[in-house]
Amino acid sequence: MDEIRIVHTGDTHLGYRQYHSDVRRQDFLNAFSTVVDDAISMNVDAVVHAGDLFDSRNPTLDDILDAMGLFSRLKSAGIPLLAIVGNHESKQSTQWLDLYSSLGLVTRLGTEPYRLGEVALYGIDSVPRTKIPLFDYSVFEGKATDARYNLLAMHQLVKPFAFGDWDIKDVIESIPFDVHAVLLGDNHKNEVITVSDAWVTYCGSTERNSTSEREPRAYNIVTIGEGGIEISKRVIPTREFVFIPVTLTEAPNAHDDVFSTVMEYDIAQKVVFVEISGDVKAKLDFSEIEKFLLARGALVPGIKDLRTGVDTLDDASLKVSFSDPDDVVKEEIKKMDLTAGGLLLDDIIRDPQIVKTKVDDEAETKLGQLLEKIDFTESVPSDIPYVLSADVQEVETFQLAEVNIMADMEESKEDTLNKNLVSEVPKTVVSEMADVVVENITGKDTAEMSVAEDAKVNAEIPSEIKKDEKESESKDKKTQDSVKPRQYNLGDYL
Repeated sequence: MDEIRIVHTGDTHLGYRQYHSDVRRQDFLNAFSTVVDDAISMNVDAVVHAGDLFDSRNPTLDDILDAMGLFSRLKSAGIPLLAIVGNHESKQSTQWLDLYSSLGLVTRLGTEPYRLGEVALYGIDSVPRTKIPLFDYSVFEGKATDARYNLLAMHQLVKPFAFGDWDIKDVIESIPFDVHAVLLGDNHKNEVITVSDAWVTYCGSTERNSTSEREPRAYNIVTIGEGGIEISKRVIPTREFVFIPVTLTEAPNAHDDVFSTVMEYDIAQKVVFVEISGDVKAKLDFSEIEKFLLARGALVPGIKDLRTGVDTLDDASLKVSFSDPDDVVKEEIKKMDLTAGGLLLDDIIRDPQIVKTKVDDEAETKLGQLLEKIDFTESVPSDIPYVLSADVQEVETFQLAEVNIMADMEESKEDTLNKNLVSEVPKTVVSEMADVVVENITGKDTAEMSVAEDAKVNAEIPSEIKKDEKESESKDKKTQDSVKPRQYNLGDYL
């Protein structure tokens, strides 16, 4: 058979403004551009992108156009770009790859084989960790060809590699045809092993996404010929990260120790981290160190104080790089003090069963039902749940809780009111409060007392209580004037 060469790359994370730097965003584009240049110069038969083309599922217009420009260069050179969807750019329905596919720039790999001579290529888009046990391998039934070699592209953390969620051996053995190589994305480290007589390899990321990625960045060249499959690594030149260890000895000379050590390194236009250890009593002004690094030409200045764990350029992305986005969102939602409305919107927006075009209508309907029963301008005790339906039992539960609270409030007036007088209050005052609660929940006017009944109630209330009620109303008014109702910005949840 004729020799076939394929560039296997992925995790390009276009658009990532690492450390809030526009220069670093350009670095990520330049790194992928280098891969495209190499592919064209080597005149390879195809480029396989194993997911995470973009760093975000909502890339900017510049990111979209930059990627389009690189893809156009491959097309002009007659090199097909074959790709799958990663977890970072994954959307609910139509993917960015579908846009490029409609322009004839990309072929999205899936269950249908893509033929390159004696090689057939397939793909599996990123699968959330919770859905891995439910994956249906029967989608590959009847998709076998007479190709000599079958290659599968995936964007997944797999066992037996570290952090693995999906046993790649199960994948290889469950697909109803022989798999000779699995081209992986998601793990940013270049690695190659064999499992069940098949090659399993990560190409690695094209740029450093965190300080933990200290190995040179690279991509794979997969060569397929009469002798079988060979996989080699090619290193990509990227912006250098410099780590400067500083051990503090005496507190008075702490800054001198740092500055003199930095002077020994060439840090111009590099991402620099000063890693501090030693005397815990030594006090440092991090801003002064950062100014010194910038004055020496550092592109990005960073400080890691190993004594206290402080990292001025904390790699927040590292916490989610290899995680299921849904799991990350759930963890963050737990930390937020959301109302029933906020939680409702979160469920609607992230519900995969609700198509994107119906999200607005669904949110408007559900929120409308909620708002009919809740008055957000009223102060609601934290231990009383919002009532989400007009069910009688729920209304009664809410009413009972309010009555109990009001009863406790009345009992606290024992120092100023006679116990005998207080005993006459609950049936009237509490009843009025309960009516207000029910009216706020149901939207109905429950003040249906007759004029005679009003007069009777007023007659039953002693003058001392009426005076106390007026004072209480005055205090309540002052409280309402000083405490503004909580504002709810729905845009925060959309």
